Amino acid sequence: MSKIIRQVRAGRLVCAVAYTTATAGDSPKARAQKQRASSAARERLNARTSFQKLERTLAANFDDGDLFVTLTYDEDHLPEDRERAVRRLKSFLGKLRAARKARGQPLRYIYVTEGCCPGGRLHHHVILNSTGEDLGEIRRLWSYGDNVELRRMRFDRDYTWEDLASYLTKEPREWGHPQVGERTWTPSLGLARPEPEVETAPDYVTLTAPPGAEVLQCEGPIRNGYGEYTWIKYLLPRQPGRKRPKAKRKRRRKE
Repeated sequence: MSKIIRQVRAGRLVCAVAYTTATAGDSPKARAQKQRASSAARERLNARTSFQKLERTLAANFDDGDLFVTLTYDEDHLPEDRERAVRRLKSFLGKLRAARKARGQPLRYIYVTEGCCPGGRLHHHVILNSTGEDLGEIRRLWSYGDNVELRRMRFDRDYTWEDLASYLTKEPREWGHPQVGERTWTPSLGLARPEPEVETAPDYVTLTAPPGAEVLQCEGPIRNGYGEYTWIKYLLPRQPGRKRPKAKRKRRRKE
């Protein structure tokens, strides 16, 4: 007998499942129960919600030292609606991209716009890759208010990409989407997109985190008679000086 191991690695974040597979000699009952186990395992690993996809996209592209920026408006520049606010944010990001490009530095970001709920005040949260001394440049380029908050992030067991994704999606989860079917967060082009890796392993193999890793979640083995599956989510140790893999660049379509 053998198991299938499916794993998604997003930067230092790893999610994996292992489950038994049906064989030619299985009885119909055994085959059905193994298929139920494998279906449950794949469902556990798949990122089916915007929240789950955001968590893995954040982990694949941002790590310790990158920036959590909150941009707010003063009374003279407060937009009338979300659409105008997003246009102003895009203008700011365009200026920041141009400034970094002139220095040969990339710009990666994910942003959300909040304040669309009743009684809310429009503002933006932006996750940015850090280039060093960023605060002065961001303050200079954000011309719609003086209140710019910047925090350098650090991810560990006590604060994970799941926590960050949960915070960034809190408003649409509590109040609903601004528009039906609209994605709640916006990424820059060219971000790394983690994809599952699949391998076959002997039946006795179990899922364990490597030395130095921090286990964030672990579930199983969950058995149903003939089939079983195991789920694990862990954080790889930091590797100082390691370069991040370059994301594939996408060409912009000409309008």
